[in-house]
Amino acid sequence: MFDISTKIKKAWNTIWQYKVLWIFGLLLALTGGSVLGNGGGGGGGGSNYNFNKDQMENMHMGGGEWSASAPAWVQQFEQWFEQDLSPLFMPDRLVSTIIWMVVIIFAVSLVIGLLLALVRYPAETSVIRLVDVYETDGTKKKFKEGWRMGWNVRAFRIWVIDLIVGTPAFVIVVGLSAAVAVMVIRMTKTGELGQIPGMVGLIVLAGFLLLVLAIAMIFVGLWRQFIVRAIAIEGAGIGEGFKRGWEMLAHNFKNAFLTWLVMLGMNIAAGFALVIVTLVLLPVFAVMLIPGAIVSAIPGAIAYGISSLFAAGPLVWLISGFVVMIFLFTVAFSPLSLVTGVYTVFSSSIWTQTYREMKSGNQPPVLAVPGAVQPPPLG
Repeated sequence: MFDISTKIKKAWNTIWQYKVLWIFGLLLALTGGSVLGNGGGGGGGGSNYNFNKDQMENMHMGGGEWSASAPAWVQQFEQWFEQDLSPLFMPDRLVSTIIWMVVIIFAVSLVIGLLLALVRYPAETSVIRLVDVYETDGTKKKFKEGWRMGWNVRAFRIWVIDLIVGTPAFVIVVGLSAAVAVMVIRMTKTGELGQIPGMVGLIVLAGFLLLVLAIAMIFVGLWRQFIVRAIAIEGAGIGEGFKRGWEMLAHNFKNAFLTWLVMLGMNIAAGFALVIVTLVLLPVFAVMLIPGAIVSAIPGAIAYGISSLFAAGPLVWLISGFVVMIFLFTVAFSPLSLVTGVYTVFSSSIWTQTYREMKSGNQPPVLAVPGAVQPPPLG
């Protein structure tokens, strides 16, 4: 029986009564495990590289008069930009520069991703298991107990699951992007108009394949909801998790799909609400910049010391400044992260209820905790 209203009420009751889950939700939001705010965007424009080295060397930031009157650190940055950075984007070095940039970005992203995974997957495992225990007998765990429930092999298995389902999609996206980039670079260097139809065809093909991939990943994402709960709640292995998750989804596809549709609508509504919350919290963000600056000073100084061992000049300041910005904005926007984290726990609770229903074959009654303070009504 599909009764989403009961699930929503129970999930609301859970996050209201069980405040320690908020901490795990915050950890999920800060490490990329939130159901909101996982998107990102970027854009760029094409350029015709019909300039030569002399033109590049004659380019000055803001003109010669401005450069002469600029502060010393600005002049130093301009000199570094013209002597060390600009030559990397000359036509004869453009391809190698792009390759190295991709390699560096991938390496840095891999290291950061591994570090964040040490927090994200134990937190996700803890949320699932804590909600399952709470739904069973109303028992509440403290943070330390809850963290131990997530810091184990079950979290590692869920991480492996994401690698298995995510790596093929990543390879396809990177391959298509590389193919388009290589064709654009070749056409830019040769200037042959005859390559335009081939490039357009490649872009259309890439778009179609990405659409098919997106649809497939939606289904995989739905399947994942049951795989990770089979692992987190029942302690299933990786292969067994795939098997149990598939059996659960196949035998209860209608219930699972309707739950997914409702959650999709709720996520869209929550996204719009998050925009309003962001505007309301703008004064709070401004105040949080003060502790953010204090917290970011230490990692910024450490980054400066380490980067100065293998670099010099403005590059050291860019690296340390990047580290400072990460910690500064993490602290400054932590209230918004808390909101998205709490919603993530709410969403996870609904999926955990769905899993429990499918496993038991019936709908459990609404849990009533004796002596608990009732949450405010929804709506």
